[in-house]
Amino acid sequence: MESLKIALVSDWYFPKIGGVAVHMHNLAISLRKLGHEVSIVTNNVKTGRERELKELGIDLVKVPGVVHNNLNINWTVFSQGYEVLFEYLNDYDIVHGQHSFTPLSLKAAAAAKTLGKASLVTNHSIDLENSKVLKALARATWSYFRRYLSFPHRVIAVSKAAKEFIKRFTPVPVEVIPNGVDTEVFNPKDRETARDVIERKFGIDTENTVLYVGRLEPRKGVSYLISAMRNVEGKLIIAGDGGLRPLLERKARELKIQARFLGKVSYSDLVYLYKAVDVFVLPSLSEAFGIVLIEAMASGTPVIGTSVGGIPEIIDGCGILVKPKNPSELAEAINTVLSNQEIAKKLGRLGRIRAEAVYSWKVIAKRTLKTYREVLDGEDNTNF
Repeated sequence: MESLKIALVSDWYFPKIGGVAVHMHNLAISLRKLGHEVSIVTNNVKTGRERELKELGIDLVKVPGVVHNNLNINWTVFSQGYEVLFEYLNDYDIVHGQHSFTPLSLKAAAAAKTLGKASLVTNHSIDLENSKVLKALARATWSYFRRYLSFPHRVIAVSKAAKEFIKRFTPVPVEVIPNGVDTEVFNPKDRETARDVIERKFGIDTENTVLYVGRLEPRKGVSYLISAMRNVEGKLIIAGDGGLRPLLERKARELKIQARFLGKVSYSDLVYLYKAVDVFVLPSLSEAFGIVLIEAMASGTPVIGTSVGGIPEIIDGCGILVKPKNPSELAEAINTVLSNQEIAKKLGRLGRIRAEAVYSWKVIAKRTLKTYREVLDGEDNTNF
């Protein structure tokens, strides 16, 4: 089967931290491994991945323009017609925007369709109120998004919840292809070694440990996890940073729980953290997917998540679901895992099996390629 030339496009590539950047980066690597020519098209900022991409044979194309520091969107592209992107996208077979509410990905979809290229957008969102971009641009911009989401030939959503959300904005076919995880990097091997590494590096006794990984912002629900720890005989490890950190640290001190705030941790440390702890918790109030869940599952660590957004689809019998904003129920779930090794081992084993079968990047990349070829073959009534 012939090699494709693929452009993955988004304002929200690195250095912005989040699921979109992680997804985009790993999809590019996985498509490249399958023998395709891949470019990442993003804003004209230093990504910190320039050398890595060059070594992997992935082109990094930077679109000039004024980038808003907080929103991480290209105001120049937002304010101009999509024709400004023609010169950057003309040589590709596939143009795939990452995130359905950022101007670079949306205008790339419009430019691609006009140029006669296969045009797709992946939606990573489930809630307007939790989108900083939409908060900043206000409801008056809904017509803007609806217009541009009519251009792609296909929309991909990372979960069923994300699919139902985006269907309100687009008339084009929507299918679900979830986020992925590198199951070779995130694995359950050498757990004792991982515990030793974490204990030496961070000075943490890893017995009876609960881990949260992610940004410290309201929608992540970390405050409820801290409240839950009042009724747990264990230690809480928080890997991540954000505006709520001072308030959360103060709350942990006031409640006199054992909590370590590590701030941002390196990728290599994260690999060790997942398998050094006893249970991973994602207490979100809103979550389209939750890449950290499948990283923990791939590591063979039991997971607990709230029954919101795409989380139930991910856990699907391989972990414990609790209601959001419910510290007592969350504490009960954590204690169940910490006090019962048989349950913990079973959940860890089931999570690993599901991660390999459903979420490995090899599986996700092949599913994405199948969608690309369907669009190229005109299965969406497209004409090229």
